[in-house]
Amino acid sequence: MSTRYINATLWRGIGEPAANSSFDVENGVFLEVDSSREPGLVVDLENQFVMPGFRDGHCHPLFAGREHLGPDVTDATSLPQIQEILVTYGQANPDDLWIDGAAYDRSIDAEFVRSELDAAIADRPVVLHGADHHTLWVNTRALEISGLMDSVPDLSVGSVDLGDDGLPNGILREWEAMQLVMGKIPALSLEKELECLSWAQELLFRNGVVEVQDAWIDPGMAEVYVEAARRDGLILKTDLAFRADPKTWKTDFGYFDERREEVSNLGHPLLTADTMKFFVDGVLGSSTASVLEPYVAGPSTGSHGELVWDKSALLDAANQANASGYQLHLHAIGDLGVRTALDIIETVGTRLPAVIAHTELVSDADITRFAKLNVVANFEPLWAREDGQLLSCVHQVGRERLDTMYRMRDLADSGAIISFGSDWPVSSPIPIAGIATAVTRALQGGPGWSLGQALNIGEALAAYTSGSASQISCGQRNGLLQAGSPAEFVILSANPFVLESQALFDLKVIGTSSKSRPFTK
Repeated sequence: MSTRYINATLWRGIGEPAANSSFDVENGVFLEVDSSREPGLVVDLENQFVMPGFRDGHCHPLFAGREHLGPDVTDATSLPQIQEILVTYGQANPDDLWIDGAAYDRSIDAEFVRSELDAAIADRPVVLHGADHHTLWVNTRALEISGLMDSVPDLSVGSVDLGDDGLPNGILREWEAMQLVMGKIPALSLEKELECLSWAQELLFRNGVVEVQDAWIDPGMAEVYVEAARRDGLILKTDLAFRADPKTWKTDFGYFDERREEVSNLGHPLLTADTMKFFVDGVLGSSTASVLEPYVAGPSTGSHGELVWDKSALLDAANQANASGYQLHLHAIGDLGVRTALDIIETVGTRLPAVIAHTELVSDADITRFAKLNVVANFEPLWAREDGQLLSCVHQVGRERLDTMYRMRDLADSGAIISFGSDWPVSSPIPIAGIATAVTRALQGGPGWSLGQALNIGEALAAYTSGSASQISCGQRNGLLQAGSPAEFVILSANPFVLESQALFDLKVIGTSSKSRPFTK
């Protein structure tokens, strides 16, 4: 039997005006009302706003669930607050062998050195993730267990920062360096991993998200999703993106192919594994993003940052991924990183629409290449505001260059497909916050920044729905609410098309509906 929803202010997706409407849902499928169809249940939505479900085009639910287990320093605004949180957590969890927490604000006025963490906890290793998740701040015990107090290996990308005494000061930049410590943390049990994933998916669903791209899958992570699917523990459509490592990708491809085949054979409607993730460069805050004009200050003054891969090796790996039928998903933040990603995509001649994630800096010459090469520009809209994370980059790149970041308007006008994501746990997973930011380019109640790159509300909603649906499905699904489409929708507290832009921040998700969890009052 079907469920009939009546008196909805229904927005079916981009190009469709919101209108009072009724619709049916049967076996998880959205249907137009048919008078010959007798509904088993009628739900009066009382003119509440209904729209397609949100789809996060770049996030890390399993990472977020893991970090949820440790101390939460996200809202700390000072070093003493961070230390107090650690002391309290350490006292409450005396059996934790490692204390792994997230995510500290790198713009806090503090000296991020190991001695400051030692002052809170010295007898156990402490690891705190920077908000950019390309930086670790660790205490002395973590460095000792990792062997870094004895010697620091040569790195191809990133750094183990040293103090005036020539010893590690507690800051590690980029994954190759971070893994020297992270690799020593005892692995979680499968049951604990499943708890982490369940917590993350529940939080996303409550905030209106019905589909995600998990944009970083290493060995051991796909197995968690497969087991969750076998136990009927998934609630979100999820595509897995295997991370290709510059040093190990040739041997890792066997694992990727095996896990993809396992997922395919499982045939679960909520799980696919069709994407390959590449880090082209780092991040601006650590001066590891690859930029056309050199950094003006900071640890890489006068340099152009770092490419994670040798370009010929990246081309080889991308060619193999493309030939094997994977969608390419490339992290690129600096304008030289973005150009390098576009060059790779163009040379490979990708069979499926490729994705460039983050696209923080894009040069004028490269704007039109996205549409020409059928490349999806994935943005994390919550970053397009003048907050501590953004302003922490001023020192390295200068104000003029900073103000050219996140060119959503220019790429949308060029005809490129725009998709939105959160990069959670780097940023909040709440789509409403990202959508409001894309429209206002502001913190709630604050002034707008670089307003010429703002999107209108319809464009912002589309980027978090149809844009990300198209991205994740390689153009096979549009995420709209049409007859025969999946009945994946959210109900909002107000109609965003009639609100003042700052009022968008106050929107709430009243309910989320999918085949696995249909909405009823």
